Amino acid sequence: MKKILLLFLFLLAPSSWAVSLKASADKLAQETTRIGFGLALFGLVLSAVYFMIGRQDAGQKMTQALLGVFILMLSPSILSFIKGLA
Repeated sequence: MKKILLLFLFLLAPSSWAVSLKASADKLAQETTRIGFGLALFGLVLSAVYFMIGRQDAGQKMTQALLGVFILMLSPSILSFIKGLA
C-alpha cells in the first residue's frame, strides 16, 4: 500500500511543483512591482527635494524618476507582448 501511495505521489509531484512554481513566480512579480513603485515614489520625493533646494541635476533626477514610473506602469503590457511573441 505504501509503494502505491509513493508512486501516486511521485506521479503527481511534477505537475504540482509546476503549479506552485508558477504561483511563486506570479507572487514574486507582484511583490517586485510593489517594491518598484515604493522606490519610484522615493525617487520622486527625492527629486522634488532637489528642486526645492536648487540642485543643478534636479531636472535630470525628476526625468529619470518619471521614466521609471512609466516603465513600471507599462511592465504588465510589455510582458504580455513578449509572451505573445513566443
